[in-house]
Amino acid sequence: MTTDEHAVSIMAQLSTAKDYTQADQILSAAEINHQQLLKDILTSLQEKIENLSPLDCNSSQWSIYRYALMCIRRHSMMEPA
Repeated sequence: MTTDEHAVSIMAQLSTAKDYTQADQILSAAEINHQQLLKDILTSLQEKIENLSPLDCNSSQWSIYRYALMCIRRHSMMEPA
């Protein structure tokens, strides 16, 4: 699976999340399952979420995607240089 395919898979999981706790669980599972590719996957996921139109999802999904984006950005800030 390519990094883009992993990112799409994570987005699909996020689209079904009911709250931020579930979003955290999805992102944590991705971190555990894809340690070697995590940085590339998160970069691709961030790009996909940033390019997502709010018209393409409902308000709950939009909120979860925005929350996931904040988590991804926070994760990238905490990475050692």
